[in-house]
Amino acid sequence: MFARFERYLEKVFQFRRRLGALTDHRRTPRIPTQAVWLCVLGLYLLRLRSLNALEQAVRTSRRWATWLGTTPPSADTIGYTLARVDLAGVRALLAQIHHRIKRNKALRRQGLEPFWVAALDGHELWTSRSRHCAGCLTREVPTAQGPVTEYYHRMVVCQLVEATPPLILDLEPQGPAEGEVTTARRLLARVVQNFPRFFQVLTLDALYLEAPIVNQALAAGKEVVVVLKQEARHLFQDAHGLLALTAPERIVGPQRSLLIWDIPELRTFTGVERPVRVIRSVETVPRRRRVAGHWTQETQEQEWAWVTTLPPERVAAATIVRWGHARWDIENRGFNELVQHWHLDHCFKHEPTAIEAFLLTLAVAFALSSVFFSRNLKPAARAGRTRVFLASLLASDLMSAGVRNRSP
Repeated sequence: MFARFERYLEKVFQFRRRLGALTDHRRTPRIPTQAVWLCVLGLYLLRLRSLNALEQAVRTSRRWATWLGTTPPSADTIGYTLARVDLAGVRALLAQIHHRIKRNKALRRQGLEPFWVAALDGHELWTSRSRHCAGCLTREVPTAQGPVTEYYHRMVVCQLVEATPPLILDLEPQGPAEGEVTTARRLLARVVQNFPRFFQVLTLDALYLEAPIVNQALAAGKEVVVVLKQEARHLFQDAHGLLALTAPERIVGPQRSLLIWDIPELRTFTGVERPVRVIRSVETVPRRRRVAGHWTQETQEQEWAWVTTLPPERVAAATIVRWGHARWDIENRGFNELVQHWHLDHCFKHEPTAIEAFLLTLAVAFALSSVFFSRNLKPAARAGRTRVFLASLLASDLMSAGVRNRSP
């Protein structure tokens, strides 16, 4: 299986040729940067939990030397190298792979509209009360013994939603004494530069309902859909006052029924010169619960509101509602999957550059394994099997080929 995966990478992505752009700042390296980075890629493809586990694996099987093209590095060498790697080269490799995936029609939209949708959101990686680095954020946590300083890392991620596979386009670490929106603006500028035509709509949480990031997206030719929660805003108050004068649209579906109010041409979003549109949705969702050994049917009502720059003549209100909910893809098919199955929450090397390099390599491994599973394997081979099972096949092939006998 691993040999098949290697052939797929060479045939589709010309993988080895693209690795030449990877460099680092070591003075006299004995092991090339490409070999060290391939070790980290194998770490994620095989879902290993630590660099020590990776070091044991590469020393056990001769197959690793063939994959790397040189002597396998130690765990210390991997951490030392990734702390000095050129992140621009890793990002360029990630962008080249994503563009090839899209050109090969391996990226599919879930909706019928001619729009690609991306989401920006922040994610906290890990915390510590003893170890910290120059990139750590700090906060005071109350305890029984008094307040304690807690150190943590946080990333803002840009990911495609309502798409298969949900590619991670880029990520940006949040710096000390820096807000999440400031980090998101820096990330958005780089994503627009590296992926100018990858998406047309940006869906955001209520935290990002600020004029600077909305204007930045509009200047880049992107439309936005933002959750509206702050009742103190003039925009919310004006939209709420117009609800009684607007007839809702009723949509009854198999899983939920909706009442949608569409209020266009609002100009009270302070700092945004372009008129915006507010959409309110009241959704009735049936729920099935088991109480005292018996199943009961009940309904749950939810209320949502969004602000969008898309006018009604371009996109229907029901589509805006769907895109607003699609923001949860970055949680469900992004952070949750990466934490549970890809060890996103494990700190392999506590150093700012190394952390960013590891996470960018994770994005590469996530994209490559997803398209290999869906495009190269036949439906009969995929039936009833998950990508976790695929990782076990790759691990079995890579770990068992040419095993050295180390018994005494």
